This record gives sequence, structure tokens and C-alpha cells, in this order.
Amino acid sequence: MGSPWASLMSELLADVFVRLPFEERLTTVPLVCKAWRTATHHPACWRNVDMEPWIKAKGEADYGWEFDCKEELEDVVKLAVDRSHGQLRRLRTMFCSNESVQYIAENCPLLIDLSIAESFHVEDTFALQLAQNCRHLERLDLSDCYSLTARSLEMFGRNCCSLISLSRNTLRSHEFSGVDLPNGDHEAMAIGSHMQALKHLELKKLNLLTDLGLIHIATGCRDLETLNIACCSGVSPRALEKVSAMCPNLKAFIKPINPRMTVSQKLMWMLWD
Repeated sequence: MGSPWASLMSELLADVFVRLPFEERLTTVPLVCKAWRTATHHPACWRNVDMEPWIKAKGEADYGWEFDCKEELEDVVKLAVDRSHGQLRRLRTMFCSNESVQYIAENCPLLIDLSIAESFHVEDTFALQLAQNCRHLERLDLSDCYSLTARSLEMFGRNCCSLISLSRNTLRSHEFSGVDLPNGDHEAMAIGSHMQALKHLELKKLNLLTDLGLIHIATGCRDLETLNIACCSGVSPRALEKVSAMCPNLKAFIKPINPRMTVSQKLMWMLWD
């Protein structure tokens, strides 16, 4: 029978190790000694997993790795999820496959912070599983997930009542030709209608976001504290002014550098005369 002190020591070490970078927990710490190796298998060591720095470093070291890493990333995501034994609260990863998203949805019911940014091929069917199973989500990053539509946003809004932060940036859209990019107004309608508790929203370079969609967000999300619509050149200065007036709690509002110009009918007639 093992000593209760050994179990307690393992849990205390795990509580320390969870603050270390993901790669160190995975490869370095287990090699120090038996006690540390045991601690790295404790669920408390995997409540918080941020793979983004490790993934970006791999991409910088091996150009094009992101397009050939499906199996490796699936294995790593599965390992982190398995070691958490359902205790995973925060997961930040990239380039997810449908299979990885499904695995997260089936095994991480306590998630409150999730980022699957740049998961170019993840489809609505699998995102809907996340929305249905991870109902405690408070922060969500779906940036550069080009196969997702407003349907996924609507389901996250309907199922995740605690959601206060959403990132839906499309900064890499110029790299994809012949792809149906997210329609900004459709997504704005889903956000304004179903994510009314939002306090933080990023929609940088969101394709086809116009005044109509932006005003709908401002109408539905009155508690917004930060809003970032940088590079959304389809909105007008008039709409930006309306948003500022409609959201009294807005503390940080990052606007497009060159919003769409609005020209009055009177001025148009003067130009033609």
C-alpha cells in the first residue's frame, strides 16, 4: 500500500508543473526522477495545456510542417486529454483535425477556455459536438477556421451560456483562393442573437462584415467591454459611431484604419452638377 504522503507529494508537484510550458511537462520533467515522472501523469498536471508556442516553434523550424502534422498533433492532443482524465480546463492548440476536435468534445466536459485557431478543415458537424458537450466554455477562439460557418457560432451561443470571450479573426484569408470564406454579416447575426453575454469580441479582417452586421452585434451584445474589428473595411464611420453609443461599457474599441466611406445623396448630386 502506497504512502498517503507520496500521493500528496505527487499532487503538489503536479500543481507546480502545470505552470510549466507544455513541452517541458511532456519531455523534460519526466526524465528528472521517478517522483517527478509520476507527478507528470497526475490529472492536475494537465488542467491547463497551451500547445501554441510548441506548435509555432515546430513550424518555424520546419517550413510546411503545419500541413503534414495531422497525425503527430492528433497523438499529442489525445495524450494531453487522456492524462487530464476529464479535468482539462484550458486548452490552446492549432491545426486541429475533425478527429481531434471530436476527441476533445467527448472527453473534456469541464473546458472553460478553448482555442483551435488555424484549424482550417474543421467542419460544423464536429464543432457542434464541442458546443453540445463543453457547455462551461467562457473563452473560445475559432480564428482562421475556414470550414466553420455561422451555424457553429449559433450553437456555441445557444449551449454555452457562460461564454464571455470570442475570437473569430480571419487573418490568413488571403492564403486561400477558391474557398468560401466566412460571411461577416451572417456570423454577426449569430453572435448578436445568441451570444448576448459577450464582453470581449475579436473579428479582425472578417470577410464581408458590413454596417448591418456590426449594428446587430451592438444591439445584442450591450455588455461588450472590448471590440476589435481591425481591417474590417466594409463598415462605415457612421456605424462605428453608433456602436460606441450603443455599448456603454466599451473600454477598448479597435476600428478599421480605412473604414468604408459613406457619401450622402446630396453630395453625389453636387459632384454630378
